[in-house]
Amino acid sequence: MGHQKVLSSKFNMSLGFIPVIISILLCEVITQDISIYTGAGVGVLLYLYSWRHKGARIPQIILCCTTGMLLLLSITTLFTTSYCPRSMFPFTLEVSAIIPPLIIFLNRKRFLDYHAAQTGQCCKQLFAQSAEAAIVSARVVLIISFLHFLTIFLAILISHPLGNTTRYILFNIAPAAVFILCIVFNQFGIIYFNVVMKHTVFVPIVDKKGDVIGKAIASEAINKRHDYINPVIRIAAASHGMLFLLPRPQCSTFEKGKIDLLIEGYLLYGETLEQGVSRILRQALPAAPLDDLHFNLKYHFENEATNRLIYLFTLDLDDDSILCNKSFKGGKLWTFQQIEHNLDRNFFSHCFEYEYEHLKSIICTREKYKES
Repeated sequence: MGHQKVLSSKFNMSLGFIPVIISILLCEVITQDISIYTGAGVGVLLYLYSWRHKGARIPQIILCCTTGMLLLLSITTLFTTSYCPRSMFPFTLEVSAIIPPLIIFLNRKRFLDYHAAQTGQCCKQLFAQSAEAAIVSARVVLIISFLHFLTIFLAILISHPLGNTTRYILFNIAPAAVFILCIVFNQFGIIYFNVVMKHTVFVPIVDKKGDVIGKAIASEAINKRHDYINPVIRIAAASHGMLFLLPRPQCSTFEKGKIDLLIEGYLLYGETLEQGVSRILRQALPAAPLDDLHFNLKYHFENEATNRLIYLFTLDLDDDSILCNKSFKGGKLWTFQQIEHNLDRNFFSHCFEYEYEHLKSIICTREKYKES
């Protein structure tokens, strides 16, 4: 819970090079024009399949570029069939296929901005992710192609003229290997991303009503002040008409050392409020009964250090022995008189001072109800 969903292999945009790989391999056994027609046909079929496939439609940007390139070459073959020597045909396809990724990479900022501007929240997210995946694929194929071109340059420089075997490897086998390696590296990248994200915790981004509108990495949300709002659960432990308070940890991002409520924690992405408060209470007080936990207040709190939507709960304990815990260093039960003597002295946290009157009213009412 609170973790990133697995990134689908559909975002391996390098799979869009499959049509050109097919053309390169087929040209070894059939004529150039037929291999181009076949590759272009495969590209069209893959594109149609991607749009007919159920579920979210992910724009196959690299596939469109590759198929478009092969269709243009198909048109060229209608006018001439001898525009390229057979031995150089795979290399020609490689050069042709990396031109669109090169254009995408050189204009990556505009490319991203264009796709991020698509209307509709779901559509916008898919287009933005597809654009990012296309840029990643473009970068990988350009790096591998550069290494291929560099190898050709060095081979010609060192041993000119090239031997038949060397020429065949560099100009016939290597072009297909470039695109196959690109697919493999991108797939490994997706697998690695999923492994990392599996252990990355996210918190929701909410509006002032509490409706989830996005998510953020928990470590970034906790350690930095953002314009967006994150939900926080606070639990006030009360016993016999008193509040259990303790100093905030020194590792807190703000108001460290100030006296505050016993329990505070972020709601995780994907959790319901009930699941979140149960998890946070169990982590702090495993023996505390959930039946004694009550929701009291929701409010928006923002200052120069944090921006949060706070859900305030009270935990009414008849037996305060569970509060005798070594981890609650500096904690004790406070009477309302002791608290009021220290209010407005920069002694308590700002959140607690905002919540105090409400907590006092709730606790006093419950105590009177018990007495009656």
